[in-house]
Amino acid sequence: MKTSISTIKFLVALTVTSFLLTYYTISLNIENNFFSLDIFWLSNDFAFVISSGTFASILVLLACELQKYFIIKHQTEDSIYSQLFSLYSQITIIHYNIKRQLNDVISPVPYNLIDDISNRGQMFLTSFISVDYTLFLKCNAIRKIQIQYQGKNGALIRSFLQSSIFLKMAMNDDRIDMLRQHKDVLATSNMPKTHLALKKIYDDSAIILSFIEKSLDIIDKECKMRYHWCELKRHVITGEENFFSISLDLYLKQPAICLNQEEK
Repeated sequence: MKTSISTIKFLVALTVTSFLLTYYTISLNIENNFFSLDIFWLSNDFAFVISSGTFASILVLLACELQKYFIIKHQTEDSIYSQLFSLYSQITIIHYNIKRQLNDVISPVPYNLIDDISNRGQMFLTSFISVDYTLFLKCNAIRKIQIQYQGKNGALIRSFLQSSIFLKMAMNDDRIDMLRQHKDVLATSNMPKTHLALKKIYDDSAIILSFIEKSLDIIDKECKMRYHWCELKRHVITGEENFFSISLDLYLKQPAICLNQEEK
């Protein structure tokens, strides 16, 4: 968007210059004859016609560039919402994944429980803060949100998305403690350090989700509710709750997926 704004500013300056040249300098010269242009290849009337045509052409270019700016603005807002919503979805998966693991004190905690999800979350966070959302006149609510994530809040979320490292450290420590007791078992959520690490990730994810929800709510309101965020949020939460509440036995008993496609 910076390029479009620079082009608009240039065309505005060119439009003003062309206007002054056409309707001020040349028209005054016609009336008062400050300097004579009546030569065989150039006259006041001819200069006025050329300048008027130039002014009209620049005005058309300015109008086209303004239309392009508003189209890019709309598309950029879509990109900002999409990246932040994707980040929200990934952290929601982490949240309910950890919740399920905390409730299951028997099964071993997978060593790479949230690795892939966290990596995708970092990718979406980087994309979100990197979007060029430079406005022409003012800094609106969407830009203020993006600035928040480019600062301390974004750093805290990125740090959270790297917390799988500490979960692995906690699992290793618990496993070492069990080996000292001559018990060769994998880490579970009821082991001290593993439980604390899981609980911290769960609590932090709840705080971050609440923060992102408020951000998405503001973005949706700023864009006149075109993303239907409130309705979509309900679908995301309900979907994750239903998915992570299904046991293995229930999953294996489910019938094959049947997709219905409407005929056109």
